[in-house]
Amino acid sequence: MRRSLLVAVTAMVAINLVAANRFYLPDFVIAAGETMQVAMILENDEPFTAFQTDLMLPQGLTVVQDDGDYLLDLTARNASDQTIISKLREDGALRMVSFCMSVRPYSGNSGALVVLNLHADEGFTAPATIGLKFSFFTTVDGDEFILQEETCDVQLLAQQIKGDANVDGMVSIGDVTCIIDYLLAGCQSSFHTENADVNNDGTVSIADVTALIDQLLQGN
Repeated sequence: MRRSLLVAVTAMVAINLVAANRFYLPDFVIAAGETMQVAMILENDEPFTAFQTDLMLPQGLTVVQDDGDYLLDLTARNASDQTIISKLREDGALRMVSFCMSVRPYSGNSGALVVLNLHADEGFTAPATIGLKFSFFTTVDGDEFILQEETCDVQLLAQQIKGDANVDGMVSIGDVTCIIDYLLAGCQSSFHTENADVNNDGTVSIADVTALIDQLLQGN
């Protein structure tokens, strides 16, 4: 977040881009020892059929693996036949490459494209920065262009605050919106499940929204 929306166009492809084209990770807060889902956001105004990007993670922050495979969830609209291949490079970057069996494009609407399961080691120290580099997309017409490099700021959650669903260090109406977005659309970017369980029943539901609103109205 809070990055320039200007787009850097690669010299080898002569196509016109608007400032809306952007691929980034929102800033977030994570607790040491915690595994958290973070969405990589794509802002675009034209269909894409494939992409590649390098994710530069700081020490102590890793993408969760299962039997050697990184757990990456492709959530783009109209992308059910998309596959992501990931590989950890020698320079420490996690390279992600997507492809599809058909030419079904990503939607032109902005939103979550990939969901990462990030784990912070017990010794993870913050503030830290995640870099998103060499992100290029292929259009339906076969054109390729590179988006501007992005950075994501990661803060360490000092303590869990019940109701602080968006982990910004305070409880406010923004946390109500965050929980509702999670319930309606599954949006888990900067979403802390344990904090969102306001009524402590082990699940996040509309009852937690009601409890949080009551808490805010009472000034607690």
